[in-house]
Amino acid sequence: MAKALEQQILDALQAADSDDHPVTVTDLARQFRADASAVLRSARRLIDTGQAEPAMVDVHGVPTMYGVVLRHN
Repeated sequence: MAKALEQQILDALQAADSDDHPVTVTDLARQFRADASAVLRSARRLIDTGQAEPAMVDVHGVPTMYGVVLRHN
């Protein structure tokens, strides 16, 4: 299922308008009716393989990933 979820995330990122805000983990979880932690793991794998980039925000001074964007080469 992880590979299928990764492909779904990539498809959603490709469909998103590049001028839009990053797609959040919560939005992806709702869209795919998946657990947010599963979406987060799949998104991190996409980041690790260079297919996506994290969208970060500081939470109490700690950088935290809240979303993901398609990596443009």
